[in-house]
Amino acid sequence: MDRNFYTLITGASSGIGMAIAREMASRGHNIILHSLPDQNLSRLTKELEDDYHVKTLYYEVDLTIENGPQLLYEFVKQSEVEVDIFVNNAGVGFDGPIESYSIDEIDAMILLNVRALTHLTYYLTPELKRHPASYILFISSFGCYVPTAYKSVYLATKSYIFYFARALRSEFTGTSLRTCVVVPSAVRTNKNVLDRIRRNGFFAKASAISPEEMASVAVKAMLRGRKVVLPGIFANLSLNFGFLIPEGIVFWMTRRIFGNFRKIS
Repeated sequence: MDRNFYTLITGASSGIGMAIAREMASRGHNIILHSLPDQNLSRLTKELEDDYHVKTLYYEVDLTIENGPQLLYEFVKQSEVEVDIFVNNAGVGFDGPIESYSIDEIDAMILLNVRALTHLTYYLTPELKRHPASYILFISSFGCYVPTAYKSVYLATKSYIFYFARALRSEFTGTSLRTCVVVPSAVRTNKNVLDRIRRNGFFAKASAISPEEMASVAVKAMLRGRKVVLPGIFANLSLNFGFLIPEGIVFWMTRRIFGNFRKIS
């Protein structure tokens, strides 16, 4: 493997991003880690280097600020490395009725999940297309298939990611660049998510997977050229079965499940 080629992973300080960083490093890929400031990326950088003997770089910036995506891209260019895999992982979500959100929460979801992701894809695509084989991995959500009460803004952003990734896959036909979009159900990433899984009942518990399982499935699918991947047997069965249920019943079920929200301050 070319030692100057790197995988760039946004939101890599914990959860899915950290698990994907470990999965890629275990396969011999050099890594560029991104996170918000003060997320202890220097420690993760050293762990990856010691455990997997790969080269790692890191850069901390808030991608929701106006020039955040540009600053990350400029860091990559100034580092004089080649990015052949880009993992668009950074994201944030809030639950509850639309009127319960603060404007800052709404902006955070739109600016990070949509604007930053789109800008970084725009900046990196020309370089990615120059390589013999390159990939962009997007993290969407199982909820992009079902408009879900109390998760309206978050899942709208995840639907954007799903269709953006699928459209780019078509647009990149004839080039060396491939997109893959992952649509996980619940992923056991942190205390708040674990609490939400517990409160959301049987479906959330049955379909929940670990970040490590999610990372393994996502990376394998990406490198095999898959367009869309839905991790977990239960989630796959639920999706296929869900297409047979009338829409009104699906909406009633999701209202019952996700109406058990709790605002996290």
